[in-house]
Amino acid sequence: MQGLKRKRVILACQPCRERKRKCEGGDPCATCREWGYQCYYPTRQRKSRTTQPSPSEEQPQPLSSPKSIQDDGPAESNQSGLIRRLEANSGAAFVRKLGLKIDPAKAPKLNLFGWNIGTRKLSSFAPEIDLPINEITSVAHMRELAQFYFEKVDPCYGFIDRRVFYERLDARWQPALSPINIYGPSMDIYDSVLAGVAAIGCLFSSLPATPTEVQLVRMARCCLERYHLSGPPSVDLLTGWTLRTIYLRLTDTPHTTWIASSTLMHLLEASGFHPEPSEYSVLPHTDDCDPEIKKRLVGVAHHLNIWTSFDLGLSRVSFQKNDLPDIPLSKPGDYTDEILGLLPVSVSLDPGGLKDEIDLTLTLPKLLDRTHTEPPSVLAQCNLVLCVLRRIHTQNLDISSSLAERVLRLLKKGLDCASKMVSSCSPWHQVANVPFQIICVLLTLDTRSSLAMLPEAMKTLSLVASIYDTHTLAEAYSTACLLVMLHQQRRKDDIAILGESLNFRSGIHQTESRTPSQSEFQPSSEEYSWLGALVADLPGLQRVDLDQFLNADMMDASSFWPGGV
Repeated sequence: MQGLKRKRVILACQPCRERKRKCEGGDPCATCREWGYQCYYPTRQRKSRTTQPSPSEEQPQPLSSPKSIQDDGPAESNQSGLIRRLEANSGAAFVRKLGLKIDPAKAPKLNLFGWNIGTRKLSSFAPEIDLPINEITSVAHMRELAQFYFEKVDPCYGFIDRRVFYERLDARWQPALSPINIYGPSMDIYDSVLAGVAAIGCLFSSLPATPTEVQLVRMARCCLERYHLSGPPSVDLLTGWTLRTIYLRLTDTPHTTWIASSTLMHLLEASGFHPEPSEYSVLPHTDDCDPEIKKRLVGVAHHLNIWTSFDLGLSRVSFQKNDLPDIPLSKPGDYTDEILGLLPVSVSLDPGGLKDEIDLTLTLPKLLDRTHTEPPSVLAQCNLVLCVLRRIHTQNLDISSSLAERVLRLLKKGLDCASKMVSSCSPWHQVANVPFQIICVLLTLDTRSSLAMLPEAMKTLSLVASIYDTHTLAEAYSTACLLVMLHQQRRKDDIAILGESLNFRSGIHQTESRTPSQSEFQPSSEEYSWLGALVADLPGLQRVDLDQFLNADMMDASSFWPGGV
């Protein structure tokens, strides 16, 4: 064994240096892989040597090697900043890092908890057969579903001309031999628009999924995927893909939505909608589309693609120039311009931007000053503010107490809007996503005012999970409970350390102080069964030892607040 020598690491990663742990120099190192830390190496320049290096020493080393940091310091710094911004924009990464900070051994897995309501339960069996839209349901039912869409969704994403829609809806149900049926009896690309509007109408009118909704979604997908594109995409095709992306954002998985939103962005570019070529250019451009409809289609596509990309930590689709569309004009009863007015700040948070970090302490007040009237628009504002707060946290910036109070007032408004929306059967994707992310931000802020909002935030998330009884929402609520319990346990551990430090004082006041006995804080059978059911519902929590939460000495709840008495 004397012949074996310990391998000497030239440079340890920064997390291991800070925690004084053994590092073997990998990228990432074994310690960071085991504990889930972000592994990166400090940038430093070596002093120049007086002797000339050999030709072999002049050749650059791979970028992934820690030894090449002295040669590629700026590039490594840019890469580290990119990773930091990706994680700050991603709600999943933020939750994971929050759990690792509280307790690495019990932190929740990397997942976008509560990203939407998830897959709903079917009210009855839906046959897996492809039918034309006029055989799936009647024209009267289609008009009823379209009414739900135009009442609840169109004011937020107003990119469909209602008059044209109803004209083409009535024409689709005309007899095949009638001259009025100018679109023909076979499946047309506009069927994807009719089915997309009706499917979203089903979603906003019924808690369980109906067989009609399932068949409409399947028909719209087949119509879009089987369409043979032989030239610039038409407005009908773009509208159908936008409706499909909206439906997926409300019900499906993040990666499926990201692929659909990216496809939509590429189709928009191919259509010449944005950026529009010069009138003298031979490149394709459309003149037969209403300019306002065009702005709204492009804006909604940007909105969906940007935030799905941010949440997943993946790249968004950006155009070569003039990346942002013009904000559409405001119309009575329509607030699409409010949501699309958030795009400039959203794009400025793009992790891939090579410019310096924007001044978030100046951006945040401007966001809070904006006026958003309707619940979906307010939740979009809250979602952007939450992302800015995550970026501020990663940059170790401080905000004033008055600004923090304004943030908390907006988040409380967002919780109220989420409760109203879910109670009125309006399952926007933010009704679960925003309350869950609010809980995480409140735990991160860790102030008396922020923690005082936790009960309302948990109540809101519980309401959403109870109304839409899906696995996605049950997992989100269970994870929120886990984060709060871990935060509580850490506070208890900190209090125990402080109490132990006071035991070394002289015994003058020892007779006056008394540590509460464990029997005073024994949990009731009801409390223990509730937590046991929580762990049973989510297999990922079964490694949590409930005894350490329930049987440890507990202090008064007022002692958990900073400055509490």
